[in-house]
Amino acid sequence: MDIFYEESSIASESVREARKYKILQIVSVIFLTLGIIAIILGFYFVPLEGWILWAFVCAWFFLAYFLLRRWKMRFNVSYDYAFVSGELRISRVININKRKLVARIDCEEMIQIGDVDNPSYERFRSDPATKSVICTSNNVAAEGKFFMYILANHDGKKLFVLECRETLLLNLLKFVKRTVLESDYVMQEKKQAR
Repeated sequence: MDIFYEESSIASESVREARKYKILQIVSVIFLTLGIIAIILGFYFVPLEGWILWAFVCAWFFLAYFLLRRWKMRFNVSYDYAFVSGELRISRVININKRKLVARIDCEEMIQIGDVDNPSYERFRSDPATKSVICTSNNVAAEGKFFMYILANHDGKKLFVLECRETLLLNLLKFVKRTVLESDYVMQEKKQAR
């Protein structure tokens, strides 16, 4: 029985994030253009003994370009979660068109799955041997979603935090051992009825 389930965690302020991304992209291209113009002008107007100082000016433009380019990658970020018959694939999507695989977690690597609101999450998060990997851009879960954690032996012990619907959890449970789900887990419907 093959199962395919895909879901996305989109930033709650995606419009503002997209605007910041676009502004940083434009400013970085301006610095790149200024750097190229500075090099061309240097060949024609800067005397040979002034080239060391001029090289620092050109280098500053290119450094600003590369720093802004890296900084813009923090904005307009969403995450895709794809579950394909025993494997969870988490991808980071930058500005809707650039995908980077964060992790491929096999169900056999999963140690524990649960709700971030439960005390077991804090215990795992405070463990110095466990690296936290936040796979959402939001601080508050979108409507119909919750924050789920997955503790896995994936290149060391890692604690992944996902913003997803309970459907993803139910699909995962079909392929993991019964003991993987935390013992004090409460279904989201019952939790919201309280």
